[in-house]
Amino acid sequence: MNQRQMIKSLEEQIRFHREKYYNEDPAISDAEFDALEDKLKEINPDNEVLMEVGSTPKFLQSKNEKNFSEFNDDYPSLLKQINDDFYSGGANKELINQYSHIWESINYIQPEHEVLNFVVPPRGKDWRKEKHKIPMSSLNKVNSKEEFIKWVADCEKLLKTKISDKLLLTEKLDGLSIELVFDDGELKEAITRGDGIIGELITSNVFNMNFVPKTIPFKDEIFVRGEIILRKSELKNFENFKKNIDNKFSGVKNLRNGAAGISRTKEPNLLAGCNFLSILVYDIQGIEFETEKEKISFLIENGFEVPYYFIGSLNEILQKHNEYSSSRENLNYDIDGLVIKINNSKIFQSLGDLNNRPRGSVAFKFGNEMRVSTIKNILWITGDTGRITPVAQIEPVMIAGAEIKQASLHNASNIKNLNVGIGDEVLVSRRNDVIPYVEKVVVKNGKVEQSPKDCQSCHDQVFCDGEYLVCHNIDCPAKRLGRLKIWIKQLDILEWGEKTLEKLFDIGFVSEPADLYKLTIEDLTEVEGFAELSARKLVSLLEEKKKIPMETFIACLGIEGVSKETGKLLVENGLNSFEKIANSSIKELSNIDGIGEIKAEKILSGINERLPEIERFKKVNVVALVQEKKEGVLVGLTFCFSGAQNRPRKELQEIVENNGGKFTTSITKTTNYLVLADPNSASTKAQKARTQGIKIISGEEFEDIVIDLGGQL
Repeated sequence: MNQRQMIKSLEEQIRFHREKYYNEDPAISDAEFDALEDKLKEINPDNEVLMEVGSTPKFLQSKNEKNFSEFNDDYPSLLKQINDDFYSGGANKELINQYSHIWESINYIQPEHEVLNFVVPPRGKDWRKEKHKIPMSSLNKVNSKEEFIKWVADCEKLLKTKISDKLLLTEKLDGLSIELVFDDGELKEAITRGDGIIGELITSNVFNMNFVPKTIPFKDEIFVRGEIILRKSELKNFENFKKNIDNKFSGVKNLRNGAAGISRTKEPNLLAGCNFLSILVYDIQGIEFETEKEKISFLIENGFEVPYYFIGSLNEILQKHNEYSSSRENLNYDIDGLVIKINNSKIFQSLGDLNNRPRGSVAFKFGNEMRVSTIKNILWITGDTGRITPVAQIEPVMIAGAEIKQASLHNASNIKNLNVGIGDEVLVSRRNDVIPYVEKVVVKNGKVEQSPKDCQSCHDQVFCDGEYLVCHNIDCPAKRLGRLKIWIKQLDILEWGEKTLEKLFDIGFVSEPADLYKLTIEDLTEVEGFAELSARKLVSLLEEKKKIPMETFIACLGIEGVSKETGKLLVENGLNSFEKIANSSIKELSNIDGIGEIKAEKILSGINERLPEIERFKKVNVVALVQEKKEGVLVGLTFCFSGAQNRPRKELQEIVENNGGKFTTSITKTTNYLVLADPNSASTKAQKARTQGIKIISGEEFEDIVIDLGGQL
């Protein structure tokens, strides 16, 4: 065979096997394929086959940046066109493969391209993550008439004025929370709640849901909050749609799960299901209103759909709650309570926060729905930090629209109090319509469950820590996996999901965080589900996190109750190395403001236990970085921010740190200023600040202090 024939043969084989690979039916191993490409590269390095990506059109066959400019204009528009076709049921194998190639190429060459925020990621890729500019906090809750009356009374006591005739009620929708970001009159982003700070960017799916205006006649940047729901009137059509795609589908178990699953789907064949979903909105940030009613009116005028609302007195709200308790099943969607807010925005803001949640509003829950079931088994599950939770496996029952197969028994002490065991008939609830709990024993049939003496994960001895059982074995598999999750979470590496960590842990690739830094691109591509681009990105993200601030490193170690804030306290008090912490005493640690004796014991034992692991980090060049104290105009000043502000909380804290100051999340003896939306607030923090002589200022006054001292905002 001459060279020309060799080249032709190699071209045909490479194209054939590349096509098989992209259709998820590889005929040879990756190593064999690489050998074919290497041979062609050796005898004909400029061969066009080496520049091709799958079986894509000619103008898509280059991955290098130089040639990308030749088709840059067509590339994003074609991706968007195919994306839109999916939602109208236009998915087929050829189109799906083409879409994946195009998306991969744009992501490889221009990963920040705007079009990637408006299309669904292909199979094997995660939704992009996005931080909320204003955190999506949850609400404080009341579960009874008495608790609601007390909430109103507490607010009136702090305000020294009557509010019981100025309350706004809306339905608390049971769906998937979503934030819609509008700027210059256009919908720019749709972000799930996530953990309240960071969510997933599912803009493409939201664009195809009902009651979502794409443009509004308002030009400033605003943030609209709502819930994605599946209406009962759409349920039958939705189930028929899914059955046509999956003949094993047996039906939606509850509306919330049905809505949440389709909201975040990336499967091209399922994307048309977004057309059955709706978004109802209830709040807006970024623009001020005098009342909550004005806020709702603004939303309606701009084309949004809102849930039912009502303004009335305390007694009228109680009457409405009673009516809903018996009639909510007749609504066209599920609700799990009512949201009650103080209608006057200024009064609402002046109340500040309680438990980092707005004090001026509350979720008024319905009585917990309960069912009787039988306990089949009790599992003792070891969590990420070693705390062990008993979980009852029960005969399946339907509660509040969901099938419940297991329910929490909370802790070892609770089992004794309930006198519960396997075989007992028990009353099961979904507290706040969310978490299943065993409430009480109805018929006693079995022996009382005895607490295990050994950890079910590692079989090491367990110990009592108050009401809980804990496993202290640092090598416990449950804790090892938990440590990996804590490490990634504290470093804020969003792309490393829990499923990825579990997969790598299960196959033995990693057993502790230091092992993550030993992974290579080749290692990851050997694992099912990892392509080279995603593997390269994951490895790259870890490389960027090798020099870690000392306070963050401390939090990453997964010592129970030890956060980044605890790490800051240690560093600020001169304990800026692991050796210094390990050689300190419980008395020395507990004398630090904010660290008590119990936490001091956990810090000391936790660090000493992890010293060998810290040495292993050094071998992979992961080190704790002690940052020099920043010089700035706020040196020596400590600020505490509470309640709604004119800037996101994190931004305000960064301003303080960038100008050499400190911030705390609570009032301490070192706090100089408490920053509130209303300096005349009667909140708990405000009262505590006044008793300690701490000056209370507004957000505007805080900015004036920074500017007057010559600092930067």
